[in-house]
Amino acid sequence: MQYVAALFVAVSLVARIAGDCVIDTAEELQDKEKKLLERLAPLTKKNELFTFKDDPYQYDYKARICNAVKSSKADAGIIQVDRNGTKVTEHSLGKISKVNIKAGTNWMMLEYRGGDTYHSHCNGVERTSVIMILCDSSTVEGTMNIIEEHKKSNEGDCYYLFELYSNVVCSAKSSIPGGLSVGSVLVLIFVVVVGCYFLFGFLYQRYVVGAKGMEQIPHFSFWKDFGNLQADGCELVCRTQEAGPPRTYKGIGDDQLGLDDDDERDDHLLPM
Repeated sequence: MQYVAALFVAVSLVARIAGDCVIDTAEELQDKEKKLLERLAPLTKKNELFTFKDDPYQYDYKARICNAVKSSKADAGIIQVDRNGTKVTEHSLGKISKVNIKAGTNWMMLEYRGGDTYHSHCNGVERTSVIMILCDSSTVEGTMNIIEEHKKSNEGDCYYLFELYSNVVCSAKSSIPGGLSVGSVLVLIFVVVVGCYFLFGFLYQRYVVGAKGMEQIPHFSFWKDFGNLQADGCELVCRTQEAGPPRTYKGIGDDQLGLDDDDERDDHLLPM
C-alpha cells in the first residue's frame, strides 16, 4: 500500500512539473520529450498568461505554456480573439493535449496542434502554433510576440509562429550572471592577481623588510629598470640596420707630434 501511495505521489509530481501538456508523438520519442517538458517547469509553475496584439490584423492573443487558457475552447494553449465590431470570435490555435517539443542549444520549440480548422485557407486543416523559446538569462518569462502566420490556400503546411524569451532554455555556458565572455573573465582575473601582488608586496616591504618611500614597491629595482629593459628589447627586435665595425684606438704617430727630419738628424749628434 505504501508503494502504491509513493508511486501516486511521484506521478503527481511529474504531472505538475510538465504542466498539462500531453506529448503527441511516437511512443519511442516520448521519454525524451518528457524530459524537455521538465525543463519548462519554471514556466509551467508560474502559469503566466501572455497577452499581446497583432497590430496589422487587429487580433488579440492569449497564451500559456503547458496550461490551458480560460475560454470557450477546451484545452487551448493559445487563443486568437477576432474583434470584428461588436462581435468577438475566438479561435483555438492548438491544444495542450496535442504537444510536440524539440530543443537545441539555447532554444526550444513547443508546438500546439489540433486547433480549430481553417475556413477558406490551408485546405481546411487544423490550426497549429509553434512557440520558439529563446535564451535570455535575465528572466524566467519575457514577453511573447507573434512573428508570422504562415498560410496559403493551396498548402496544408500552415502554422502560427510565436517568440518567447526565457532562461529555462539557456545552456550552462550562456547562463553566467551578467553574460560575461571568456575574455572578460580573463581580464578580471588578471586585474585581481596584479592588485593582490602590489597590495601584499607593499605590506611585506613595509612591515617585514622595513622599507620606506619608493622602496616599499615590491621588486622596485626591477620596475625602475622596466622601461630601459623594454627599450633594449625593442631595439634588439626592431633594429633594421647592422651595427658598424667596432671602434679601434691607434697610437700617436710622429706626424701628429709635429717632428720633422732635422729633429731626427739632431738626435744622432747627442752623446750616448
